[in-house]
Amino acid sequence: MSWIVEPERKTPVVAATDVLVCGGGFAGVAAAVCAARNGARVLLIERYGFLGGLVTGGLVITTPPLDNGINREIAERLRRKRVYAPLQKPGAEMISLRMHALDPEVVKHELLQMLREAGVDLLLHTLVVGSVVEQGAVRGVLVENKAGRHAIRASLTVDATGDADVAAFSRAAFRVVRKPITMMFNMAGVDIDRVLDRVGNWSNLKKVVTDAVAQGELKFELGTTLEWGTPGVHAECLLHPGEINVWSGNLKGVDALDPKQLTDAEAVTRDHVMRLVAYLQERVPGFEGSWIELTSPILGVRATRQILGGISPDMQQVRNTTFADTVAKPYAEDTIRLPYGSLLPQGAENLLVAGRCISAEEEAMGQLRLIPVCSATGQAAGTAAALAVRKGVSPGKLDVADVQRVLTDQGVDLGL
Repeated sequence: MSWIVEPERKTPVVAATDVLVCGGGFAGVAAAVCAARNGARVLLIERYGFLGGLVTGGLVITTPPLDNGINREIAERLRRKRVYAPLQKPGAEMISLRMHALDPEVVKHELLQMLREAGVDLLLHTLVVGSVVEQGAVRGVLVENKAGRHAIRASLTVDATGDADVAAFSRAAFRVVRKPITMMFNMAGVDIDRVLDRVGNWSNLKKVVTDAVAQGELKFELGTTLEWGTPGVHAECLLHPGEINVWSGNLKGVDALDPKQLTDAEAVTRDHVMRLVAYLQERVPGFEGSWIELTSPILGVRATRQILGGISPDMQQVRNTTFADTVAKPYAEDTIRLPYGSLLPQGAENLLVAGRCISAEEEAMGQLRLIPVCSATGQAAGTAAALAVRKGVSPGKLDVADVQRVLTDQGVDLGL
């Protein structure tokens, strides 16, 4: 490998804040709103031009219920606009809770309104490219955007990037996990009754596609070294007549931290979407007059980095343990709880994490990466961040009882 030596340079500090939240998905928005509501000056930075993360950009718009803490508030806002409703039938088998559908365009706007109402400063189209670490403590981040390279200073930072980018730049302990990658897309103009007469239910769509591949009617050759996994094709009805949300096939073994592999995954999954849609339109009654309404701008990456925190609970623990430091209970009607230690990375002071990069065992992440969990951990991280700034201590030195009290006062049922 050859190298280019860059000259030493001074990076201007363009902002300073109490709490800096990196990432504007559900976890980041929850963290920013809750930190601001608890008295902190907050700046949220996001690499895309919209909020919502995998909900709006990845079209992960069927989700378990939003019914506890800030999740309940989000649901109520969407319900008032008639863009949040339970699916006609129980959702995916991986959870026992009733699935709901969201409208991604309204979600983008409602999350923006929540930030405005809370007084959160926002900077979009801005990518985190490094951390400012002084004496082992994170004091902000380095960012790049159309204006160049800048620094943002913060008393405390919340990493809600999904990929634990800030934690990694800060040399916190983490591991890398690979899970299948999926491209989601929406179709409109579907005669849903005729389709279901043919396939029975949406879960059976996978068998229809698998049989078509086995019989050579549908080809998913890759043209790359990436591995094609078992077709994960599934669909669900959305809020509008004739509109469905489709899970296309899965790619296995992709390192989503490798730009070349991620590029290949984008190209392959997009090609697969087009082939799948063409097959459905030609061969499955009810799809004749349908069309692709939207493919997801963001690939459905399920996992990359996970921090190694003060605790790494497994699925049995998060379902059956009332942790002494419980700070997140995503669902009102489910027993899942998460401890504060899962939000504290080892090896980096003044940093909290929220979302799918929290500390937990790999087998638990199938459920812990879901949207309501991301926002619940964001609410906990944002609240803890504001309290730490107010008390002048690092997050690891906080009395967790204070965090629990504030969360409870703000409508979170921690199940304690």
